[in-house]
Amino acid sequence: MLYSFAECRKRFGSPYQIDKAVAAGSLWKLEWRHPNAVMTFDSAYFYHDLTDMVPEFYYMATAHGARPIRDPLVKQFYMPSGTEGVGVTTIDYCGDRVRTFDLERLLIETARMKGKLAPDLYKEVVLSFRRKSSKLEAYKITDYLAHFARRDAIESIIYEEVF
Repeated sequence: MLYSFAECRKRFGSPYQIDKAVAAGSLWKLEWRHPNAVMTFDSAYFYHDLTDMVPEFYYMATAHGARPIRDPLVKQFYMPSGTEGVGVTTIDYCGDRVRTFDLERLLIETARMKGKLAPDLYKEVVLSFRRKSSKLEAYKITDYLAHFARRDAIESIIYEEVF
């Protein structure tokens, strides 16, 4: 049977206990089948400690025109053309390498999709970005915005709500 991270967390209690179950052989990790996908939105917010809400799905961004991911645990989003490599990084999460956006690109995605995110999640994430604003690199935000349509509107949201 396949379990999501949230289901493993319920069953085993913590990432540490999950790792112990894997080490004992009573649980196996599957390698991710979408190596070019990037964790975004709820998943990235969780991995970057912008929210403590464990996502029910894997929120993944893929290149515009990529094949649809047919997995009921995945919510797929397509990146605008020309932004596929912008701000993509790999972080360590509980011993796993996770491909996601850096904080600056994630902030842009958050502002870009403001109207489509749940209002309570948006508010929580923006407050978290405010707390981390001293860690954000303004030059990256400026460089990244050059790749997006509506960059002036996105920039306005970012500077009004975060900085």
